[in-house]
Amino acid sequence: MHFVRYLPAPLIIFLITLLSIIGPFSTDMYLPGLSGIVAYFGTTEAILNITLYGFVFTQALGILFLGPVSDKFGRKPVLVTSIIVYIISSICCAFCPNITAFIVCRVIQGFAAGGLMVISTALVKDCFAENVRDTVLTLVMVFSVIGPILSPILGSWIIEAVNWQATLVFPGLLMILGFILSLFLGESLPANEKHTGSIGSVLLRLPALCKNKHFTYFLFSMGIFALPFLAYLSVSSYIMIDGFGVSMLEYSIFLAANVVIGTIAMVIIQKCLGKRPLVIAWLVIILAIASGVLMLLFGSIGAFVFIGCFIPCGIAAITSRPFGLGILLRQYDGDTGSVSALFNFVLIFLGCVGMFLGTLPWPSYITGLGICILGTGVVALFFWILLTAGGMKLKGMR
Repeated sequence: MHFVRYLPAPLIIFLITLLSIIGPFSTDMYLPGLSGIVAYFGTTEAILNITLYGFVFTQALGILFLGPVSDKFGRKPVLVTSIIVYIISSICCAFCPNITAFIVCRVIQGFAAGGLMVISTALVKDCFAENVRDTVLTLVMVFSVIGPILSPILGSWIIEAVNWQATLVFPGLLMILGFILSLFLGESLPANEKHTGSIGSVLLRLPALCKNKHFTYFLFSMGIFALPFLAYLSVSSYIMIDGFGVSMLEYSIFLAANVVIGTIAMVIIQKCLGKRPLVIAWLVIILAIASGVLMLLFGSIGAFVFIGCFIPCGIAAITSRPFGLGILLRQYDGDTGSVSALFNFVLIFLGCVGMFLGTLPWPSYITGLGICILGTGVVALFFWILLTAGGMKLKGMR
């Protein structure tokens, strides 16, 4: 560790994990109740989905802005402020009188969640030495599976026991624990590493980092897998519950099983191929392309087949995140917040695009999802070919 102030390493890892799972809790927990929320507000599926990709879009903006800001002012003030705004907006979501107010509160909540995500990533590099950083990233990713696993299951239970509004309050209450831990967290960014220029000059570091085409090609080749994963989240409840007729609990279990399988596969891949990064990159691209083909050919047969067709894409999306971030964090010193912001922004922004594409008026949601998955694999392959043709000038890829 680079420092030990107030919080020991296990609690820092716990805090990072807690910050990482808030995004899935914010989006996945109320998915089982989407049909009921449509009826409650007297709206349409398309308008209600704005609360999903509106949250994701402003989360991306929060990441892009607050990451560089944390390089100037430090991690702790950005973290504490983001937590407070997140808690307040989460509670406000539950008391919205109409769909317009609900969308506005979700947008504010998303921006604050962006601050939580970008700081969680920056803390990994701030607090842990390079020789253990990849291990911590993988460990956090494994622990972070709790969010996607528990959130839809908890959501279905909470909806049945209380109402759908309670699924929006719960993550806010959970972040009270994060707020308490953040108060005991020392500032992780040393004073001599803080940027001294204006906020504008700090934000300009983002395009400066992207001038390295190898960095940018790799960023998009690994970050693009968020697109089909979020497309899946945006339409899976309609496919599974309305289309295949499964219950809310069964849908939650299917959702959780997909994440569990993807996480186990990620750990196995990291264990077996951790010293062969080129093989990992090719593997996730091939998995995505195969998943898209399977979805288009067989995805409409039934619920089990649909999930089976998506699992290779889920493995690619889950594996590419810690792998991609670990490589990118090696490329620059002194710009951890900016690198973290770029990576998470690309993930969230492309995820938002995936939500939008997934809900377009395709012949069926399954067809649209299959096209999104296959297209993602092809685009990732394109960026990877550009990267390898340029000589692969990235630290940690050889």
